[in-house]
Amino acid sequence: MRTAMAVVSGLFSFFSLQGQSNTAVFTQQMFSKANFNPAAITQQAVVDASLFGRMQWVGFEGAPKSAMLNVSGYLPEIKSGISGSVLGESFGQTFTLNAKLGYSYHVHLGKMNYLTFGLNAGFIFKSFAGNGVIVEDGSDPYVDFENLSDFKPDVDFGIVLTLRDFQFGLSVTHLTAWAYDRQKDYFAPQEAYYGFVQYKGDVTPDFGIDPYVCAYYSDGGFKFDALLNFRFLDVFWVGGGYRYSDAAFLLAGVKLGKNFSLGYSYDFGLGSLRSKHSGSHEVFLSLKFETTKKPAESSQTPLLFE
Repeated sequence: MRTAMAVVSGLFSFFSLQGQSNTAVFTQQMFSKANFNPAAITQQAVVDASLFGRMQWVGFEGAPKSAMLNVSGYLPEIKSGISGSVLGESFGQTFTLNAKLGYSYHVHLGKMNYLTFGLNAGFIFKSFAGNGVIVEDGSDPYVDFENLSDFKPDVDFGIVLTLRDFQFGLSVTHLTAWAYDRQKDYFAPQEAYYGFVQYKGDVTPDFGIDPYVCAYYSDGGFKFDALLNFRFLDVFWVGGGYRYSDAAFLLAGVKLGKNFSLGYSYDFGLGSLRSKHSGSHEVFLSLKFETTKKPAESSQTPLLFE
């Protein structure tokens, strides 16, 4: 049974190379969105480093495992943001690495209001370990794959409108996908389209409610996340939400000192594979520090715990 699952996982991951969006889904990504929208960074003079680690579909052999690092900073003197993102994901016999650097320009529209344009550029590396697919009798012409790999250039574009405590974003990732014939090139990326709405709601000085909705579409279909987060004393948070046709999830976190935050989320599977795994676990770490003491107008919305 274990060998059969390995074959299924290997075959599924190989054919999923076609049309992949190459942007893994993270439940807590509301806290750092630079990998799918290079315009979604703070207007505060800070450097923010956010690390995500995710184990999906625990108990299902060959299930996705993902790690992502987003780093971003804002330079108020030139109204510009700089960001970088590295995403690694293994899924069955496939491995994907997506690395990119980003630049954003922030147009001031009045007090606490901004229009931001952002661009990411980098590369995608994909590999398929065909010799890792093994069947019980030792040979099968239908699963006799080679080890394959390829690099592709990668470009993303995003726009974010910040209106005090509201933020609206639109972006498209993997724009270079349009240059490839995805019917013939297994390693061609798939463009993906994103839209999000986020609000920081301070009910009292010690309590806040922050809703977040993100919708995304690629060849794999349409999904959206809807999340409601509750903040206490700007130190603790708990929340929950729903990912369309996939999962319901809970999250919680704590801010440790002025600069460090730690979060955790658990996904309850609702899709067709829900009986074959025990859910998904995700850890979020964030480190922020100021880059200048110069006072500047800022918006609290892009980063919720500043």
